[in-house]
Amino acid sequence: MKMNHRFIYGILSIVLAAVIAFIAVPAITSKTSSTREIVRIKTAVGRGTLITAEDVELIEAGGFNMPESVASKTEAVIGTYAATDLFPGDYILPEKVSATPLSSDLTLNEIPDGMVAISISTQTLAAALSDKLQSGDIIRLYHYDDKNALDPVTDIPELRFIKVLSVSDSKGLDIDYTTPPDDDKEKQQTAAVTVLATPEQAMLLTRCENEGILHAALICRGNEKLAAQLLTRQADILSDLYGDSPQDNAEEVESSINAEEILPPDTKPVEETTPAAPEDPTQSQED
Repeated sequence: MKMNHRFIYGILSIVLAAVIAFIAVPAITSKTSSTREIVRIKTAVGRGTLITAEDVELIEAGGFNMPESVASKTEAVIGTYAATDLFPGDYILPEKVSATPLSSDLTLNEIPDGMVAISISTQTLAAALSDKLQSGDIIRLYHYDDKNALDPVTDIPELRFIKVLSVSDSKGLDIDYTTPPDDDKEKQQTAAVTVLATPEQAMLLTRCENEGILHAALICRGNEKLAAQLLTRQADILSDLYGDSPQDNAEEVESSINAEEILPPDTKPVEETTPAAPEDPTQSQED
């Protein structure tokens, strides 16, 4: 019996060795030795720069462990824009290029679906938090209207938690208040603040911009967790006020604004009444 077992084990070992030698090894070798054509960066390309034929080359590279999404045709890359700094030898992945030109402001390239970026002017130094606003800040906007003598300052629920995308001077140049200005350069002053908004908020901001002054109050800075919570609270407020349909919301806000512009102050819409039906003369004669 022992001899039979040894013989069987010997046969199995030989079969296993043959499988490894003639099937497994060739399969692995073919994968590691296979090549494919890919596009590679030939000269350094800065972020936002248009990629030309002189910047890329088509080469044969090992296909083992190569991502399937690597660009394999130069025409798919030429004419696109570098989404990040590219260096000689880099492979081209989809996330490294953009079909459209990039804005100099990174935040404007990542506007979420259903949101807009809108700028509001800062008419006074105090309105812009004394030139201390920064990208990423969560602010609350108060509206001051000197035409409203009884209650000139309004806390608008739709504008309680707003995210700042960028801060610009009077020439439209972005301002970075996190770094001290050069001694030989004049300090830039805030002229406009670009914020992330829903269409409803954008319409209100446009109205407030032209009917008074918006003052920014800082709510949160440098705390991403708290910022996310505040923006969620703002979304809940908007949902309670307008519902969940952005298109219907924008139309509702626009119609309310138009109605208020047409009606004079302290005027309420007159409810339509159905006129009473005329009395039947034949019925009165019978009475």
